[in-house]
Amino acid sequence: MRARRSRILLLLSVLWIGALGACARPTTVGPIGGSTNPTASSGGSTSPVEIRIGHGFAAEENLWLMKAKPELAPNQDRLYRLTFTAFRGNADRLSAYEAGQLDGGTISAPTALFSTEQGMPLKLVASVVRERPGYFNTTFLALSDAGIRGPADARGKTVGIVDFKSATELWARAALETAGLEPERDYKLVIVPFPAMGEALRSRRIDVGVFPDPFATIEQRRGGVVDVWTSKTGVPFEEELLFLFLRPEFIAQHRDAARAFLADFVNTTRWYVDHLAEARQALLDSPQKFVQTEPELYLQLKDSYRDPTGRINLEALQQQQEMFLKLGWMERRLDLNALVDLSLLPQ
Repeated sequence: MRARRSRILLLLSVLWIGALGACARPTTVGPIGGSTNPTASSGGSTSPVEIRIGHGFAAEENLWLMKAKPELAPNQDRLYRLTFTAFRGNADRLSAYEAGQLDGGTISAPTALFSTEQGMPLKLVASVVRERPGYFNTTFLALSDAGIRGPADARGKTVGIVDFKSATELWARAALETAGLEPERDYKLVIVPFPAMGEALRSRRIDVGVFPDPFATIEQRRGGVVDVWTSKTGVPFEEELLFLFLRPEFIAQHRDAARAFLADFVNTTRWYVDHLAEARQALLDSPQKFVQTEPELYLQLKDSYRDPTGRINLEALQQQQEMFLKLGWMERRLDLNALVDLSLLPQ
């Protein structure tokens, strides 16, 4: 058990999503432990089931909005009670989950697949956000005077990524492969945290850097940079970026509460998509302070794609799995129909 856990944490420690540090700060709403998820009070009346959710601090606005604007989630505090706990990285979040301190949370596609391959029990129940052509896509930037205008110009250059075996490495390698370039032989990948990427680029310690928002918009506004490729250059299909997951045992014991939670999540996501500016302002004004980006900038950012139905794109997830297998990041092909459970979403 200890060895399996160590393998899981080693894999999770290299995934990108926990590094998006400038969008919000960790905020805990309620205690992390001490709950047995009661379904009835001593008086015999039904009480809300507590759902303990571990989350990150970037790209999860449609989930955070359930706390910032609770009127969008009418089942909350009636059929279920939502407890949020923020974690800086996937490893801590998954450690808490493995210890029984969480009932579920947000999880990136690579983390979900790698963790499941290592034997961690979980069910993917909804899509939070995707990388989709036509919406905001993570962008690779170079200095305007560096002469780099596309992947072919990166021969002999150094490319900053947030970590190995991460989505950022996948996007870099896939884009450069379109120009016939191979890692180590034709270019070098180095690790740079997202908050330090801009300075690393401008000081010429790297030639190309990867920038999610708000970092991309910040650097573009400063000037002196050009877009050289995006996450979609080498991976042109839609990618699942973040999921909601729940513990299989929790679903079995509290199916009605789980369905009520996901019905509210879908309702909140639809409202978020239809009222983006108002939703972002609500997050800025919320007492939980989910968002720490400067308001004028945050309100103007282009958003990523969020499916208003919450349904997971199984075809996209299968394509992602095939890429991980090709890269050698996974050793075996998972049964995605067993991993994904869409039966809890509104029909």
